[in-house]
Amino acid sequence: MCFRGIIDCLFGCCRSKKTHGLNESSFYDYVEPLPVYQNEKIGTLKEGVSFTVTGSILLNCERFSINFIIENTHRDVALHINPRLPQNYIVRNTKVKGVWGKEEVSSALPFSLHRGSTFAIQIFIMDSDYLISVNGVHFAKYAHRLPYTSVSTIEVKGDVEDVSMERAEVDFYPEHIPGFDPKEIRTALDIFDEQPNGDKTALMPYDEVDGANLDWAPLGIKSSIALMKNIACGIPLPYYGLLPADSLKVGRCLQIVGRVKLLPQSFYINLQKGQQYWPHPIIAFHFNPRFSKQSGAIGKAIVCRNAWLDGAWAEEERSELDTEFRPGKIFRLAIVCAENAFEVYLNEKLITDFRYRIKPDIVDTVYIQGDIKLRSVVLLSNLSPKGTRRIYTNPLFRYN
Repeated sequence: MCFRGIIDCLFGCCRSKKTHGLNESSFYDYVEPLPVYQNEKIGTLKEGVSFTVTGSILLNCERFSINFIIENTHRDVALHINPRLPQNYIVRNTKVKGVWGKEEVSSALPFSLHRGSTFAIQIFIMDSDYLISVNGVHFAKYAHRLPYTSVSTIEVKGDVEDVSMERAEVDFYPEHIPGFDPKEIRTALDIFDEQPNGDKTALMPYDEVDGANLDWAPLGIKSSIALMKNIACGIPLPYYGLLPADSLKVGRCLQIVGRVKLLPQSFYINLQKGQQYWPHPIIAFHFNPRFSKQSGAIGKAIVCRNAWLDGAWAEEERSELDTEFRPGKIFRLAIVCAENAFEVYLNEKLITDFRYRIKPDIVDTVYIQGDIKLRSVVLLSNLSPKGTRRIYTNPLFRYN
């Protein structure tokens, strides 16, 4: 057969494969690469078992895959994790009797795999789902389509090298890895120690703090400007910030500075005990603005508040509010620990509150995710309203 005939034959096979009702992922997988890693001794699978696959991504990487395989007649794939670098997303799927199911690609987490870098992908098994983390951060969950207890082989294919895998039975998920550890939240609790007269000029509007960075200058604190100088580069999401023990209490507040993305859907802030995704952390306060066409004019949002305790969500509170959240605009949010409730201020205006289901002093982690660009998270003092030192004051509350 001539060279042209061979080429026509090959392309004819591919066209035939594509037109026999197979989806796109099956077409791409037609020429199967050889595994770069394979393990047929993975032990018994049960809830709490975790597999962490690590390796290096080649400089010319197009894609790679991690497959949980059932060694039956059709060699079904119970879980297929397929990062595609040109498209910047990770496919999750299942193959039954040679046919791929419906792909899942959505995630709130930005794509964080890059050519020439290392990776760590953790797969944690629950009775209802696989939980998948990328580089120490929860990425997605994937409901079982085939019994996970039938999986007996794990293999890795594609444009990666130096692949290894660790199996463990763990008490929490995800496993944080070096370089992606949560950061300690900056504090400015001693601000008034430097202002013995409680001079309110210690607090300036953020557009007066740093003329070189007007967009991102936070609430001005003359005595703490140096503390704030490193915010210009931004903070990646999802954000885990650590608080010292018993530091969030009445008389304190968290100040969060950021910018709303241009096409926002929602974002949320959890004040919680624990950094893990599983078991579910105790959440003293869940603050969740949701933007949608149904919520009316730009700036309007359904603002949801809740708490997680005793293994379940409490009764949700929600309000439709005309806020100052605007696409592309800066905001300064403060969550104040008042006597009986969290009070939420947006650009120094009270927008909502949430009565304590759990006292705030249990909080040791601040988790932030969603459609914002984060610039600063700082713990501040917010002392008695009877003096001159209170930063945020509820105008509807009357003091004796």
